[in-house]
Amino acid sequence: MNRNKFRLQKVIIALTLSWLFSFESHIVKAIEVIEPLTNLLKQGENTLTPIAELPVPVKLELTLPPKGAPGKRKGAGSRNDCYNKQFIALVPGTNFGLTTSERPTFWFYVPYADNNKLEAKFWLHNKEGNQIYEKTFRLQNTPGIVKITLPETVSPLVLEDLYPWHFSVICNGTGRLKDDFVYGGVERISITSDLEKQLEGNNPRERIAVYAQQGLWFDALTALAEMRLANPQDKRLAQDWADLLKQVGLKEIESKPLVDCCTVEN
Repeated sequence: MNRNKFRLQKVIIALTLSWLFSFESHIVKAIEVIEPLTNLLKQGENTLTPIAELPVPVKLELTLPPKGAPGKRKGAGSRNDCYNKQFIALVPGTNFGLTTSERPTFWFYVPYADNNKLEAKFWLHNKEGNQIYEKTFRLQNTPGIVKITLPETVSPLVLEDLYPWHFSVICNGTGRLKDDFVYGGVERISITSDLEKQLEGNNPRERIAVYAQQGLWFDALTALAEMRLANPQDKRLAQDWADLLKQVGLKEIESKPLVDCCTVEN
């Protein structure tokens, strides 16, 4: 009887030791998983950056210049073949924007379907009223936001001169009076040493934030639009776009697609 009791005690001791060693190995494994993460936060240079030192997310805050231009950024939206939809120029409510570009890009929301085979016309004048650029385009891939970029054949915009622009959708081939149109002004300014310093070394999103803060509407809008075209799935850029348009009262078109348009008519 005593022999059986002794054997039972040995079995219980063996099972207990086995359980203890198993529990200890789990503790060791848990420590092996936890310690590297803890060390990463303590070791410094070649480790994860502490949360307090992470860069603050870029936020676009637009500062508009204290000037405007004669213009109209929203079309009538009720003209014959153009149907009852609103044609919009992507500019502030002042109908005016600054740029540092010699040949800026202009952006417009065209709500009309391209199956109507509609054409659009863009022209730019200098401050004396002389026409320096005029082109007729065939709309395609619309509805959506389209761009018109001044070609290399156009002379660089003169610094600190106001250039009136006009963009119209040809709704009726028999008379221009029925065309839907928007118009406004653009002015080129020089890149100051201070602005150049702010742009140096920054990533593309940070440069866009600088453009917006300095009131360079066309530069900020175009840089952001080009980034969105290159990275269509980037949610941060989509939010930047929404924030920028909201600040100029164009929230209604923040979700409209950027489309490839327009073909020059010969």
